[in-house]
Amino acid sequence: MAGIGFELRKSLKSDRILSLTKVYGYSAILSSGPWVISILAIVLVGFINLSNMGVTNDTVRFQVVVTYSIAFASSLIITGIVQLPYTRYVADLLFRKRSDEVLPSYFGTIVASWVVGLPIVIPFYNWVFEHQSKFLVTGVVATFMVLCGVWISSILAASLKYYKEAVWSYLISYTLIVVLSYFFGSTIEKLMLIFFFGNLLLLTLLMTYIIKSYDSTRFMRVDFFYAPNFYWTLALAGLFYNLGAWVDKFIFWYHPATGHEVIGKLNASVVYDMPIFLAYLSILPGMAIFFFRLESDFAEKYDFYYDAVRNGGTLGVINKYKNEMVTIIRHAIEEIIMIQGIVDVLLFLTAPYFFDILHISKLYLGLFYILTIGAMLQLAFMSVQAFLYYLDRKKEAMWLSIAFFVLNGSLTLISIELGPSFFGYGYAVSLLIVFLLSLLMIRDEMKDLTYETFMLQ
Repeated sequence: MAGIGFELRKSLKSDRILSLTKVYGYSAILSSGPWVISILAIVLVGFINLSNMGVTNDTVRFQVVVTYSIAFASSLIITGIVQLPYTRYVADLLFRKRSDEVLPSYFGTIVASWVVGLPIVIPFYNWVFEHQSKFLVTGVVATFMVLCGVWISSILAASLKYYKEAVWSYLISYTLIVVLSYFFGSTIEKLMLIFFFGNLLLLTLLMTYIIKSYDSTRFMRVDFFYAPNFYWTLALAGLFYNLGAWVDKFIFWYHPATGHEVIGKLNASVVYDMPIFLAYLSILPGMAIFFFRLESDFAEKYDFYYDAVRNGGTLGVINKYKNEMVTIIRHAIEEIIMIQGIVDVLLFLTAPYFFDILHISKLYLGLFYILTIGAMLQLAFMSVQAFLYYLDRKKEAMWLSIAFFVLNGSLTLISIELGPSFFGYGYAVSLLIVFLLSLLMIRDEMKDLTYETFMLQ
């Protein structure tokens, strides 16, 4: 994906202020993909329908159903497992000059996600919605299929030469969902239909750009799933990272003290859901900065380092590039924490006014503050993980992801038992621990990088 960083860097050559805004805007959307944008769309649909029709149970039910669809499609079933191995597989293909195999593997991965996922989600949603209409069940299953395609497409979308078109595809599709929901979203079935077609449009657009970017003589290949092409350590790292990111939500949804049934057997948490969604939206500036630094500055020095290794560079040159990578890692993490810290301080100062505008009880302010800090720590942890993936430290990243899942789940349960004053601390403290562990790990890896490069191959 390093090529996108070089493309973004070209945009900084003219109209400095305007180009900076454009570059970080593109970076924010490309780095978050449908994840943060879909959350924003769900929240907007709720508030727009609230202002249009007042409090409606169907709007709340729609938000809950879509949240679960995103969790299952993006994280807990298929794409959370294949995202990292597929990214690595595509990178290997491009490195070996076998770009004609990218497109067949892309279609094969989407089809495989449906083949594996549908036998799970169809009986699951029939069980969950046993007293709901079959139209709703069909809509939710169809939305799951489309979201699987969108998430897999987003893996490639961030590396395309059509990245500007990909960004506009996200914006147009989710804007269309919000607008159509305002005019036609009177029932949950209609809202699900609108969400499905909006994401189908997004999938179609992204798929069009991917097809235009890669030539191929075959339609589909599934050898990505065969050893040694499939990296199980990356699969487990992706699975447990996503489980870690969702486990606190599921605990709050289904704990008797914090959750309540909304539709079928799907629960939500009045206490937790809105503060955590708003906290996730707050990290967009930090995500934009990190994406740009990783895919331009670090990627360039990374290439220089390994080019020198492969082409017989002197030890002095190799160490020079290694030290430059260390400097970039340090500056990137410092920059993320500093910029995101400023954003968080501004949010803390203005949150009471926003809560009044959004008609959210100020009782949730304390929870919002700690969750916002937790979201910043999650971004910092995710950033260090990305550096580990670049350095091919798959096992280290996997164990950190497992630690995140175990700590977030156990500490969240403890925080609920301690009472409302401790809500959110399980999430934030677990991320503080794994972030500090990841810093120690990346420090040791960079210290021994040259030795391991030559001696452990």
